[in-house]
Amino acid sequence: MKRPLTFAVLFLVLLSSSSISSPAYVPAFGRFAILVHDVSPGYLPQLRQITAVIDEYGLQNETYLFVIPDHGGEMPVWKYRDFMEFLAKLEREGYHIELHGYTHIGDEFDCNATVAEKKLELGLRALSYLNVTPEYFIAPRYALSNGALEVLLDHNITVIGRNFIYFPNGTVEPIYNREYTWYVPSFLLPYQLTSAESAYVNTNGTFFLSIHPKAVNNRPGIEFLREFLEFVSKSGLG
Repeated sequence: MKRPLTFAVLFLVLLSSSSISSPAYVPAFGRFAILVHDVSPGYLPQLRQITAVIDEYGLQNETYLFVIPDHGGEMPVWKYRDFMEFLAKLEREGYHIELHGYTHIGDEFDCNATVAEKKLELGLRALSYLNVTPEYFIAPRYALSNGALEVLLDHNITVIGRNFIYFPNGTVEPIYNREYTWYVPSFLLPYQLTSAESAYVNTNGTFFLSIHPKAVNNRPGIEFLREFLEFVSKSGLG
């Protein structure tokens, strides 16, 4: 797809790339990682479409699927056989199964330590049906109290935030974590692609690409994903 840059778009790209801080290189993730939020049975068709694109570029090992164990308090993953079988298949192929809250209702992990401990235990129990112990956690809407953060770190779980990553050893590092496909309209696709490519090249640390099922599952969203992953695969920066 041709992407002519107007002066205004070029200015925005230069502005965004020049303002990139110095995020950490996270060895566990390498140069590039895809974070798929809101993985739940309600989004199974969308998840199939997303992973089909990721498979095209052989980026299964770079992809982390953040599962909502009981989406909305009405969708416990263990009751959805097709969903669980698909996750198990993806895990065998190299995808990483991680944890994204418990019900995803409100800012559920902006809570006290006792509540966080209970929800975390329920989430870990849900993922145990897949014989998976998550290493990483993203709080719904990135909302996380200090007490909840402490609980997660005490369980040896690394927490990924919007702009920082928190390790169980107490280390906190800045990261570059952006989402370019939140219901992106067609007219913004050239800018989003050029902006993401510029940011990827100019980010010295690990580049985290966040995506949400449904939000990315329109024509420009999937086109962005396909073109950007092709760019990453050919960049030689991995």
